[in-house]
Amino acid sequence: MTKRFYSHQLLIVGILLLAAGLRLTRLDLIEFKYDEATTARSALAIVREGRLPAMGMISSQGPRNPPLMSYVLALPFALSRDPRLAAGWVAFLGVVAVGLAYWVGRAYFDRRVGALTALLFAASPWAVFHSRKIWAQNLPAFTLLFVAAVLALVVRRKPWALTGALVAAGCLVGLHLGGLAFFFILAVIVVLFRRHVRPAPLLVGLALLALILSPYLLHDALHGWPNIRAFADLVRREATPDLQAPCMAALIVGGYHLEDLAGVRHTDFVASILDLRRLDWVEVTLFWAGLAWLAWRVGWEALTHRGRLSREGAARLVLLCWFSVPVALLLRRGAPVHPHDLILLYPAQHLVIALLLVDAMDRGKQTASHVSRFTFHVSRFIPHACLLLITLLLAWHVYLQESLLTFVDTHDTPGGYGAPVKYALAAARQVEALLAEAGDAELIVLLPGAEPRYDGQAAVFDVLLGQNRRLVDGRQALVLPAHPTVYLAHPKAEPAVSALAEVAAEVGPALPVRTGSDATYRFFRWQPTAVTPAHPWDGEPVCWASGVRFLGYDWSGEPRPGGTVHWTLYWRVEGQPSAGNDVHWFNHLVDGEGNRWGQMDGVGYPASGWRVGDIVLTWFDIAISADAPPPPYFIRSGMYTYPDVVNVPLVDAAGSPVGEFVELGPVGDRAFPK
Repeated sequence: MTKRFYSHQLLIVGILLLAAGLRLTRLDLIEFKYDEATTARSALAIVREGRLPAMGMISSQGPRNPPLMSYVLALPFALSRDPRLAAGWVAFLGVVAVGLAYWVGRAYFDRRVGALTALLFAASPWAVFHSRKIWAQNLPAFTLLFVAAVLALVVRRKPWALTGALVAAGCLVGLHLGGLAFFFILAVIVVLFRRHVRPAPLLVGLALLALILSPYLLHDALHGWPNIRAFADLVRREATPDLQAPCMAALIVGGYHLEDLAGVRHTDFVASILDLRRLDWVEVTLFWAGLAWLAWRVGWEALTHRGRLSREGAARLVLLCWFSVPVALLLRRGAPVHPHDLILLYPAQHLVIALLLVDAMDRGKQTASHVSRFTFHVSRFIPHACLLLITLLLAWHVYLQESLLTFVDTHDTPGGYGAPVKYALAAARQVEALLAEAGDAELIVLLPGAEPRYDGQAAVFDVLLGQNRRLVDGRQALVLPAHPTVYLAHPKAEPAVSALAEVAAEVGPALPVRTGSDATYRFFRWQPTAVTPAHPWDGEPVCWASGVRFLGYDWSGEPRPGGTVHWTLYWRVEGQPSAGNDVHWFNHLVDGEGNRWGQMDGVGYPASGWRVGDIVLTWFDIAISADAPPPPYFIRSGMYTYPDVVNVPLVDAAGSPVGEFVELGPVGDRAFPK
């Protein structure tokens, strides 16, 4: 073993350590929003409930993705609910991808190409950013396995590599529907190199591909093909050809426009760093030059050898197809192209640049042997210039990424990088500690939306807190149980937070939603006590057959034509409605003649969350028609089952129906039950 060999091995270890350092550190600063939490919930359902999903999360374009990402994440979530562990697992796969990039470059070009590709890919800011996200996305490790199989088929002429390519393509589609592009790549390769294709590997590969995608397709078939139809609609959608895709593919090679992740604070971020963004333009220029050089090399060899390519020429053609086919598919698109749409290209761009630089250094050495002294010195300078440029790019990319993480940790960045997960984690850990101190108490989380399937914060805390809690939409309701309760309140869960502060004790220090924001998570402890509405009901008991007893009401706002009444109902749960139906409220604003001039319906608080003894406050904003007469008005409040929309009757003590609503008011004058 030579000294050069050991030096090269040490370089590869250094590259992997760099990749790991950028991807596996500061994981408390990862984004954890709706998309990440939804994928995490699916993975948790696999390991905690034994549910095996046939569908993944919905894509931004309409169809649902297959569920393979949920299965990939099931391993870390089997160990812990902490999303940092899952992000670390995905980041580790990113480090593996860097190692695979080296292996592919070395095996089919030379070890310098492999090392340079791995080095550029390891430090690429956009590549690092995406390698720390736990959502449905193409994972470069799977991409490189696909490319390695294709290269084995084309360059080493191994027919069974086609089976591996089909399996890898199936996995890529299983991760994200964007992986369909790999079938087009493979189709182009099979046509160009059809003499290497054998029937048996092709048939076995297709069978395995069908097996991988069969749960997704079978589920879609049993439900009327909604995803296939959505995908067909997407293909038929009107779109104008443009160059977004190739431009974006070039820009994400390094750190160009990474400052956009600072959102509205991007100017502040740029002002806070040493601005060397011109280096990103240099890298983009290198990429375009490398792509042109790649196409020239392949085209020239094909022309001069009557369509026959050397093994290296065939490998270069595969690289050209890997980049060009997905980009060509996105030239006609009815929606903007985002950086994550082109993750499937990684690390093709870095391989293109590596080939350009290595070819430049080799030609410099060849030229230096038979030219003038001046040209000789210039030629010798080329490798040093390349080394200096690579060093500058690496230093800039590492500095840029660390600066961005520090900035998003210390500043609110609306419209950009989401709140780092450490803040929500801190709130979850603090409320768990308060719950442990309280002993036998319930946990209620007040959020701006309480359905994890649709609401981002609900999905986040559903992952962080597990099952032993109730999520309540604080914009619509406040729940006060008949037993001690600890509350975690999100700042946007108004008016529930303000109402809770009047009847419960605030405990523990409030925690920031993120540094740089005035918004805080607040914590409360509730001990059951009497709750008196502004207008308590003091007539005959009013009970609905759903198990609800009416306690009183309150109102505020502008009760006038064109105004809005903010309407509050107080009620207590004394029984459970029949299973299978939810219960919604209706609130009709009428005049003294009973003519309706405003209405607001809503679920208030879903019946699935009711517990006997709960006192519930629900809020409704009732817009009054501009054509309404002047006040006073009255409000008729009642309930109906949903989705069949059948009014729930009021019942007397014997359970006999006595009506369908309670009329309250007047509103806009003195208030009393009518």
